[in-house]
Amino acid sequence: MNDYLIMALFWGLGGLVNGIAGFGCALVATPLATQFIELPIAIPAGTIIGLAMNMQMGLTFRKYADWDRLRPLIFGAFPGALTGVTLMKKLPGDTLKLAMGIFLITYALWGLFFEGASRRVVSKYWGVLAGFSSSAIGTSFGMGGPPTIVYTSLTGWRQEQIKAGIGSFFMCAGIIMITAQTLAGLQSTASVTLAMVAVPSAVSGGWIGIRISRLIGDFSYRKILFSLLGAMGCMILYKATMVLL
Repeated sequence: MNDYLIMALFWGLGGLVNGIAGFGCALVATPLATQFIELPIAIPAGTIIGLAMNMQMGLTFRKYADWDRLRPLIFGAFPGALTGVTLMKKLPGDTLKLAMGIFLITYALWGLFFEGASRRVVSKYWGVLAGFSSSAIGTSFGMGGPPTIVYTSLTGWRQEQIKAGIGSFFMCAGIIMITAQTLAGLQSTASVTLAMVAVPSAVSGGWIGIRISRLIGDFSYRKILFSLLGAMGCMILYKATMVLL
C-alpha cells in the first residue's frame, strides 16, 4: 500500500478518535503507521500532524482553557523535548514503554471502577512533571499523550476544559518538539511530505469527532477517557513485551 495512503488512512482514524476524546490521535495512528513506514520517518511526521490536530482542538475549545494550570505543563515541556531527542538517538524505549503500559492499565482500571464521586484534585505543580514526561516521550516515541491526559483527569476539569487543556498544551509542546527534532536532524523532506499529505485527513476526522463528542455527557466522557487509556496501555504493553521477549 502507498505510504501516503497509509498515513492519510491511519491518521484520519486517529483524528476521529482525537475529536471525540480530545486525545488519542498519535496513540491510534503511530502504532499502525509504523508497521509500514520506518520509525525515523513516521515519528517526526506524526509530530507535525499532531500539532495540526492539537491546533484544531485548542482553538475549538480555547474559551475553556485554564492557563493557570497549563503554564507548569508548558514549562516542563522545554527540558522534556531535549531529553526526548537524546532518548531517540541513544536509548531503546521498550523498557519505558513497558512501565508506561502497566501504569496506564492500572490507572484506567482505577478510573473505571474505583474513582467514585469524590475525585481528588492534584496540585497544578504536578503539571511540570506531566509536561516534561509528555514532551520527552512525544519527541522520542511519538506517543506522549498519557502523562498529560492523566494530569488533566485529576484537575477537576469538565469535558470541554480537558479538551482545551490537552489541545492548548500540545499546541505549544508540538512547536517545541518539532523545533528540537529539526535541530537534531530528525525532521526530513520525507517526514514533512508525509505529514502534509495526512494533515487534511486527520483534521477532517477530528472535525467529525468533535461533533460526535457534543452528544456525550461528562460522565460518559470520563468512561470513554479511561477506556481509551486502558486500550492504549494494552497496546503499548503488548508492543514492548514482544520486543523484550
